[in-house]
Amino acid sequence: MPAKDFHDLLKSLNINYKDDSLYEAAFTHASYYNENRDTCKADYDRLEFIGDAVLDLIVADLVYRRFPEMNSGDLSKCRASLVRGATLSSFSNRIGLANYIRVSKGEEKSGPIKANIMEDCFEAFIGAYYLDNHEDFKLTWKLVNSFFADPIEHYEVYEVFDYKSKLQEMLQADVKGDIIYQTVKETGSPNDKCFEVEVSCNGIVLGNGQGTSKKRAEQEAAKNAIEKRVV
Repeated sequence: MPAKDFHDLLKSLNINYKDDSLYEAAFTHASYYNENRDTCKADYDRLEFIGDAVLDLIVADLVYRRFPEMNSGDLSKCRASLVRGATLSSFSNRIGLANYIRVSKGEEKSGPIKANIMEDCFEAFIGAYYLDNHEDFKLTWKLVNSFFADPIEHYEVYEVFDYKSKLQEMLQADVKGDIIYQTVKETGSPNDKCFEVEVSCNGIVLGNGQGTSKKRAEQEAAKNAIEKRVV
């Protein structure tokens, strides 16, 4: 399906642009550019580069202000758990970005827009917005904050997904089989629970962890498996 007019997306996001060519490039995949060099001026490659840097800076500023008790190591982990592919892809899905990304005819036939393209395009979108408003950095800060404010308040959930994703990537490289997280023990009162979770693959226990929620315990189990280097 051909991409929709990106101006409609900008309007829905209340973005008053100055240079729409920046956004046109931000929503253009290299495959489309290569097929349409006569009419297409650029793809999102360069914008992705600067958008990535802008996201790192602003999210670092946000977590620095939000968590004054964190040391530099924990701040780095917090930022990394937030500025990652799955998070950016979820933002892309939220605003329907896939509907506006221009790809080649061959890429269109391969199915829905791939997750990695969604992630790259979101970074390019942030890069385009930054360049379009370079005289007022606060505008870019506000836009990024509008996406990350809630994830930062619940960053531990994103951290959970980070360890689980890392474990899954490690397993998929060498092993076939489903990763199973099973709660093996539950203790404490309703208001003060502790969960113990085991993570396994093909019947082999890879790690275990404890936490005040099942998600937190799953994170610890995945982290334990990674640290034990059992995969």
